[in-house]
Amino acid sequence: MRITNRLVGRRVTAAVAALVTGLALAACGAGTGAAGGTGENDPDATLRVMYGMAASLDPAQAPEPTQLTFSTWPMYDTLVRVSTDNTYEPMLATGWTFSADGRTLELELRDDVTFSDGEKFDAAAVVANLEYYKSADKSTVQTALAAVESVEAVGEYEVAIHLLKPTTTILTSLSSSLGGIMISPKAIAAGDIATKPVGTGAYTLESFKPGESAVYVRRTDEGGIWDEGTGKVARVELARIASADAKLNALKSGQIDLTSWAGDPNDYAGTPIRTVPMEGVLNMVGLYFNPKFKPLDDVRVRKAINLAIDRKAVVDAFVPSDSPRGATWPEGMPGFDEEREGTYPYDPEAAKKLLAEAGYENGVEIPGEFLISPAASIDKAAEAVQAQLAEVGIDIKLRTVDILAQVTTYAGGKNSGQFMFLSLPSIDPYAWLRRLFVDPLWNPGGADPKVAASIEGIDDPALSDEDRTAKISAALDLATENPMFAPLWQGVGGLAASPKVQGLDDLASFNGGVANLRYVSMTK
Repeated sequence: MRITNRLVGRRVTAAVAALVTGLALAACGAGTGAAGGTGENDPDATLRVMYGMAASLDPAQAPEPTQLTFSTWPMYDTLVRVSTDNTYEPMLATGWTFSADGRTLELELRDDVTFSDGEKFDAAAVVANLEYYKSADKSTVQTALAAVESVEAVGEYEVAIHLLKPTTTILTSLSSSLGGIMISPKAIAAGDIATKPVGTGAYTLESFKPGESAVYVRRTDEGGIWDEGTGKVARVELARIASADAKLNALKSGQIDLTSWAGDPNDYAGTPIRTVPMEGVLNMVGLYFNPKFKPLDDVRVRKAINLAIDRKAVVDAFVPSDSPRGATWPEGMPGFDEEREGTYPYDPEAAKKLLAEAGYENGVEIPGEFLISPAASIDKAAEAVQAQLAEVGIDIKLRTVDILAQVTTYAGGKNSGQFMFLSLPSIDPYAWLRRLFVDPLWNPGGADPKVAASIEGIDDPALSDEDRTAKISAALDLATENPMFAPLWQGVGGLAASPKVQGLDDLASFNGGVANLRYVSMTK
């Protein structure tokens, strides 16, 4: 059985209203649309990107997948890829089939790929990589492959992955930078892939400064570039984003050619810079509740918070390229229901009524602090939501922290809530449901037992698409009736680039909101 998993105005505060108007006027001068130059393609060009940079290029040392993807897309390929329409598609593996009992995933591999050190990509290489990842003690990649019992080469270009239990989530791992990246077995054996990795991609690493920058040069070995759409520039220079202002200024001044864009139309108003929204990404942002803090243990208070938020005003003001979301599930995943989106409309009077029913007729102050970070305009949105909640008598306190530190800080359970992404780099619905409603890292107050029970079995490869969607919908109905979040929007903005950059309207992937730029080129 082939598993492809096709996943398929009210009044606002004066401050928010004024900001919306100001941004709308500023947007008239902003350059938008598909980024692309108008001249002849330049195969000798250098593409300079300010995106992100990992401290290590070894997947076994990566704490999460996005920084590794930012840092290594020119060099690494994965076994499976997630397309921009949120489906699994072939990459180094040309096809895959689950056994009848769902306990084995068989992969068919490309037979025309070599690593940049001359080593052959074959079944033995896949076994070496997966065994390396599984043996990386206490690593994130080891956790990502926890469902794998063993791996064997059953042919020169055929691999059997034996699972501890039937689960579709293995495809998430094989399409991720944590579990799916293939590295030369010779480089793995050398023991220094943190700084000297070797992949199957179109580029080789020339230099690397951990956490700062990496430079890649195009492969020159005959037949080395197996994907003809890649290698369109001679050199790729990647650098971390020092700050939001730094990337804006670097692109405006011509120091870089491309960077991420938060979706604010004001960013590049009056410049030739073009901005491209990444439509279809699954990433969401929202407000988390820790029910260990009273009165957030009362579902009526959590519902009141949802009703008190004018999501459209927040999105229009800060991330106008994104979509407001009222339920904790992204459009593009099975089980999404437009009707569920209307469960908590903007209704301040209904919010006040629920607060009164909960015993807070005169309002309530939520103890503790809600964590926020400057990433993706989350801090600005949080301040707007704070003001909206105050209008119905709910007072919350905000504390700004670094976004990476925020994850571990909130997991400690000592904060009443946070404003944060509600997503993960996967298209597997079971993985999403576990992350949102069960994983203690994101639910330090504990999971709802009924919701947790409803999720089990959704990852069974034997389920039909219809049955899987029905089970997802039932779990989401329970989670919506007992909200542990107040979702705000879906989207990540997009990319901003010099007019010389081409190919941003045909990205290879943006799984997890991180664009794979392998097909980007530049004009002279």
